[in-house]
Amino acid sequence: MKRISRDPQRFDLIEILDEYARSRGLDIRDPSGDEAFLRHLGSQIEANRRSDILLYGLRAQTMFAFVAAALGACRAIKEEDTGNLYVDNPELRAPDFRIIMLDGREFLAEVKNCHTADPQRDLRFTRAYLDGLKAYAALFQTELFIAIYWSPPKLWTLLSADDFELRDQEYILPLLRAMKLDKMHILGDRLIGTVPSLTLKLVADPNESRAIDATGHVTFKIGQAELYCGDQLIEDDIEKEIAWFLMNYGNWGSRKLPAEIVDGKLVSMGFRVTPEERANPDEDFEIVGRLSEMISRQFNELTAPGGAVKHLSPERDPDTLGVVVPLDYRGTALPLWRFTIHP
Repeated sequence: MKRISRDPQRFDLIEILDEYARSRGLDIRDPSGDEAFLRHLGSQIEANRRSDILLYGLRAQTMFAFVAAALGACRAIKEEDTGNLYVDNPELRAPDFRIIMLDGREFLAEVKNCHTADPQRDLRFTRAYLDGLKAYAALFQTELFIAIYWSPPKLWTLLSADDFELRDQEYILPLLRAMKLDKMHILGDRLIGTVPSLTLKLVADPNESRAIDATGHVTFKIGQAELYCGDQLIEDDIEKEIAWFLMNYGNWGSRKLPAEIVDGKLVSMGFRVTPEERANPDEDFEIVGRLSEMISRQFNELTAPGGAVKHLSPERDPDTLGVVVPLDYRGTALPLWRFTIHP
């Protein structure tokens, strides 16, 4: 999927100017108020950039769109809460996105960022907040879902608005029940497993200098890079792409391989990712992670490489994130187990 921007420097900026001018009885064509407007705009920008709640919330919202797009089950994802809304019920609240699936299903999604993974914590929304979203969805006769990003474990859950129980003036859903009711499979999310381990081996060019010096250091030219699943060399390009993605963004731990040295010359070096411990030692595979989880790690790497937000979204299009696993995939050297988890 590609991102199509609506030229915010042209349209959004003039709308901000119009709102500023209307509130002060000014003419948008009169340049005499430009200096005051720019000061106002500058102070608002500074306040926004200092607000972690705003920045992380907006970034999570954009992340959801990129994750949903990269999972490959959507035809279109549209920001729903932009622009003016003219309705007879001022309590309506537009959700963040309208999503149309490949099978024609359409629904609305509101995105929330949650900074805890405490299993004893309940998800809570005020009655006015969720009722406003529900009223909007009812008006447009569309399903409403709540997408929640759990930032500590970097996991997504997609919940129906009807999953929440009304208690007094709050809608409540226990976290553990939220995990059980997760519907991310709708967007194409899967649990991915393969044969442990995954290995990258960098083979030194035998025609170039590769001797180990007295200090144990070596300068060498890479002759070729080899990827392995278990002890099987991966040669297919699609399998290589999938393996490399799993190695970089999956849950397995990474460790360096001992350098292979023959007659004082480097033959190869590399690293391997492998499960910290075997959850299913009697099976010939282990789970690497959820696709949505791995795409989120990739998104975080591009927008908050050190943990602090540098961008709300990457420069790249959504279809460059994640990895496409064909529905009829049958790996030669990289077998995959794909699990669709239903509530």
